[in-house]
Amino acid sequence: MDYIAHATPDNRTQTVIEHSVGVFNKGKSDAELISALNLYKLCSCLHDMGKNTLKSSEYQKTVGLGNKWSGGKVVHSNCGGRFIYETFIENNDNLDEFDALTAEFIATVIMSHHGLFDILKPYDDKGLNYFIEKLHNDSYDYAECKKKTLAEFLDLDTIKQIFSMAKDEIKAFESENEYQDSRMNKFSRSMFVRMVLSILINSDHADAADFAYKTDTHDEYVDSEFWKKCSDYLEEKITHFKNDTLLNKIRSEISNKAYEFSSQPAGIVRMTVPTGGGKTISSLRYAVHHAEKFNKRRIIYVAPFNSILEQNCLSIKDYLPEDVTILPHFGDWIDKKDSESESSENTLKYISEYWGAPIIATSMVQFLNSLFDGKITSLRRMRGLIDSVIIIDEVQSIPIDCLVMFNRAVDFLAKHCKCTVVLCTATQPPFEKLKEGFVLPENCEMIDEFAHYSQLMKRTQIIDKIKPRGYDSEKAADFITDLLENNDSILCVVNTKNAARSIYKEVDLKIKSFEGGSKIKLFYLSTAKCPAHRENEIDELKSCLERIRNANIDNEKIICISTQLIEAGVDISFDTVVRSLSGLGNIVQAAGRCNRNGEKEMGDVYIINLDATVENISKLKSISEGKNTTETMLHMMKRTPKLYDNDLLSPKSIRLFYENYYQKFDIGKYFNVSKYLTTIYDMLSENAKGKSMVELYGGCHKTILLQAFKTAGECFEAISDNSISVLVQYGKGKELLSDLLSDKIKDYKSIFSKIGRYMIGVPRSVINHNPDCFGKESKTGIVYLVDTHYSEKFGFDKDNGTSNIFMNY
Repeated sequence: MDYIAHATPDNRTQTVIEHSVGVFNKGKSDAELISALNLYKLCSCLHDMGKNTLKSSEYQKTVGLGNKWSGGKVVHSNCGGRFIYETFIENNDNLDEFDALTAEFIATVIMSHHGLFDILKPYDDKGLNYFIEKLHNDSYDYAECKKKTLAEFLDLDTIKQIFSMAKDEIKAFESENEYQDSRMNKFSRSMFVRMVLSILINSDHADAADFAYKTDTHDEYVDSEFWKKCSDYLEEKITHFKNDTLLNKIRSEISNKAYEFSSQPAGIVRMTVPTGGGKTISSLRYAVHHAEKFNKRRIIYVAPFNSILEQNCLSIKDYLPEDVTILPHFGDWIDKKDSESESSENTLKYISEYWGAPIIATSMVQFLNSLFDGKITSLRRMRGLIDSVIIIDEVQSIPIDCLVMFNRAVDFLAKHCKCTVVLCTATQPPFEKLKEGFVLPENCEMIDEFAHYSQLMKRTQIIDKIKPRGYDSEKAADFITDLLENNDSILCVVNTKNAARSIYKEVDLKIKSFEGGSKIKLFYLSTAKCPAHRENEIDELKSCLERIRNANIDNEKIICISTQLIEAGVDISFDTVVRSLSGLGNIVQAAGRCNRNGEKEMGDVYIINLDATVENISKLKSISEGKNTTETMLHMMKRTPKLYDNDLLSPKSIRLFYENYYQKFDIGKYFNVSKYLTTIYDMLSENAKGKSMVELYGGCHKTILLQAFKTAGECFEAISDNSISVLVQYGKGKELLSDLLSDKIKDYKSIFSKIGRYMIGVPRSVINHNPDCFGKESKTGIVYLVDTHYSEKFGFDKDNGTSNIFMNY
């Protein structure tokens, strides 16, 4: 009898053997690239071994036809792991460390393919090893599964031959992974387990979906000819660069240096470019030529925030051929839980992008989620990083909590996954000097004359206007509007939406009282507005600035009040900038929006400190400590300016800022999970808390792998994902919502490809406290904003400008 892996409503069936072979074929090229082909072969061929029973086949037929199953829970994911453990550990008379590690690795991947589990729990009061517990689950006919597999699919000798080669792969990985710190070795193992699991999950779901929908899902694999087409187009565009000013000549020099460096081998690369130096296009030029020379699978551009992502997506697209699509991935909007009990044909929750396109643009949150988050969708995307050029833009924005894990993950990707990781910024943090930093190759600096270029491109000066008690909204508005006397355009950047709204309202009141106030245009930018809305606002803002700069026959003036979203990814220039006190990296970025193209000899950047009634950042530790560090530097600057080369924006000042800033955090322990008295990093490395709990309750470790994969993933999700993507009814967002709510057959893929431009991130607490503002589409779980709570002026606005529900979100 052929046992069933999947069934469909039209009564088609896919056998376990057909599915297993399909899963192997879909993932084998990924596995080969990370030197794990034989590890993956056993994982893929045995992952559904537990479906080789009559009960499982009946279950698959029942749910495949859309009927309710009443025959009790059907478990299949543990069986392959049990077989591997029994064969190569329990029944192995010549067991050595690598036999055990290889068997545990394969079994852990197989038993995790419907969701992560903890080997040792950091909070357990039973003293159990849950890897061993899962092996002993006997709610299925193990003998029947084993007999069918060995008789009709893979015989025992073949499995042993594959295992021997898999063992060699584990040995090779371990030999390349000999760090002095044992935690680093064990963390790297966690990443390897997760990467092979990612390949398995992606291939499993892709093969199931192909069977269900009669499709042929595959990555858009490209070759050097594709990248040559991209590079030829890009080079032709670059010939139109202007070299008419010193700034433009420097930008061309930087771009040429990026091109020349692209022939260097893969690894970790630093690209440090002054603000306004053309970093986005230069990094793209590097990536395209590097991908062409080394035949990379894809380029992944990572922006710190969605606001920067949307702007830079447009810039990147301008330098690529029209038929080359950039896949933007802002986030996940389908709110469905992954469960083994659901039919695998229910692929709606997997229809969002899985990072199979050759050029992907995503946010730092989604990038980090692919590395550490516990959801199946995040796990699935991780394999998309293999053999890629990964551009990390504004790398100084890495959350301080994630710094050690980011460093270790980048090291893993470069060392084991054939990735080239480009760390881009104008304010390069000294990650390599941290205790658990990565090891940079000697020749890692793409632009080797940063200090020289910084001096040549200097076009702003910092003016310290900090007051002992700070500025309330009214005084901040007075300060800003007083600058209109000598400036036509003013940008004010603050740290929170609440501060931006408060100051905007005060400035609005003041300019309405001015004679000629109607000629002063006031703009408000924050992520309370969806990307499409912000794009329209920025386009209008740029048009006004261009009009003022060229003629200004109407004597117009502009004030823009913004959160930090404008500080990167927006090519825009104001006469002067006012920045709320913050970390030096933010101040440097804000200064990059002042006198950007050298319109005058020197632009002024004013630093002011807002009082806590306007800008309460007490719960935002990274911003608060950055602000304190900068304030100390400003005081020191007055007494010993030579310490900072007489310039707060100098490379030396930037280095000193990060050295002092990092001292304020226990970097190795900061991603703390207080309720378990441990850290995510420890859970994914030594899991000391899990070991202590087992010892406390008289248990035994029993295994080499001890990680708390599930709890680490859940805790990372809880910390990094505290907001929900919400669809707003702005522009075409209203049509998209109408399509989602209609009874007609929906093209979800088309809807999801457009929906990101009309989404905003809203904290869960705001949604919970204001339920009347939101609705939820039943099938996808997409949350949407009720039409009356989105305004042209402020975006998401509970009471159309009269309420202060945002606080500091």
